[in-house]
Amino acid sequence: MLNKVKNTISEHNLISHTESVLVGLSGGADSVALLVCLKELGYNVSAMHINHNLRGCESDRDEQFCIELCKNLGIPLTVKSIDVKGYCRENKLGIEQGAREIRYKAFASAGTDKVCTAHTLSDSVETMILNLIRGTALKGLCGVPYKRENIVRPLIECTREEVEGFLNERGIEYVTDSTNNSDDYTRNRIRHLIIPKLIEISDCQNGNFYKSISRTIKSVSLDESYLGIRAECLLEDAHIDKDTYDIEMINSQNEAISNRVFIMLLKRYGVEVSQSKLEDLKTACFENKKINLKKNVYASTKSGKLIFSKGIKKTETYSQEISFQRGNTVEEDFFGKRVNIKLLNRDSELTNIHNMFTKKNIDYDKIKGRILLRNRLGGDKIRLPDRGITKTVKKLFNENIPIELRDKTVILSDDNGVIYVEGFGADERVSADENTKRILYVEIS
Repeated sequence: MLNKVKNTISEHNLISHTESVLVGLSGGADSVALLVCLKELGYNVSAMHINHNLRGCESDRDEQFCIELCKNLGIPLTVKSIDVKGYCRENKLGIEQGAREIRYKAFASAGTDKVCTAHTLSDSVETMILNLIRGTALKGLCGVPYKRENIVRPLIECTREEVEGFLNERGIEYVTDSTNNSDDYTRNRIRHLIIPKLIEISDCQNGNFYKSISRTIKSVSLDESYLGIRAECLLEDAHIDKDTYDIEMINSQNEAISNRVFIMLLKRYGVEVSQSKLEDLKTACFENKKINLKKNVYASTKSGKLIFSKGIKKTETYSQEISFQRGNTVEEDFFGKRVNIKLLNRDSELTNIHNMFTKKNIDYDKIKGRILLRNRLGGDKIRLPDRGITKTVKKLFNENIPIELRDKTVILSDDNGVIYVEGFGADERVSADENTKRILYVEIS
């Protein structure tokens, strides 16, 4: 096994002897074997043990074992005790995901050139089968990769049986996580129930299960790598500037390539990749819709361009009472606009104003109480003349006004609610009619 690890490191350029190397040490067979291998191969190795405090006395036993092992091997060890349950509650994560996040954050804090995790071929096969059961694209059939940034996996071509044999030959002990024996977890059921059956079938065909699966993973990984490179090149060519991309160029390629570009874009803008998010992004491209991909991330298309934008920070609330005690015209600045509100008499002041006497204007004498110039509030509603229905201002804006302008749209209200919305006119309740004596005229520039 030592030669296999040596060849894996060399073939995939995982570690050099000049680099500092950290091993994530759980105390289990895989991580212990990895630590011993790297020491025997002469690497500058240290270890870190994370006590997740999830299994009571067993967690403390594992910590103590790692301390004794590293002391006997003469390897520096860092121990971190983490409240995983508290972290997961605070961040609304499942235990498995939260524990993984904590581990990798801790590994990164060590500041070594490389971090080695003890994933084996057995882990890779289990991951491949798990992804297949859940439904996956080609990448999900590649198992666990040899490396990801500075995280490397020197044991990835070794089976769990080879690992245990390696330790037994040297008389090196290790600890066993009791949860590994439970079939309450999907991965364990794959390990204990499905893989033994597949090995049995393979043996009946005079095959070697792990050798065959390993060949398949390598072949699929080559295909995935090639398609990924093609997609990266396409994404670079389609990038126009900052957050703008040539959607026609992306869509001109085979779907196998264009889908990968869309996935790369989701990752680039911090959107969790899923089939539904991929479909949302494609909807933005093909149906010319503005799609909210996640909080503060939007995608839209315009003139053959795919544009990513951040959500608009909510505009501050504006509210100003309008009073005509000092004259018949009030002027206000409203988010870069000049709003003129005039009180006009029908008989004497409307003659020079074209098409003023319409249902879009406000009958001043129908207003109840104070007049406020403001931006939208939750629950605002308006009934526009001749439409016969009452709509929420939110729905009206969603259908007609770009998101970045909605909080900066002029609204007038009285004590009974909205009386005027910029671009739409007066509410039916206060709209001018043949009996109107005084009109409230709103001019925005």
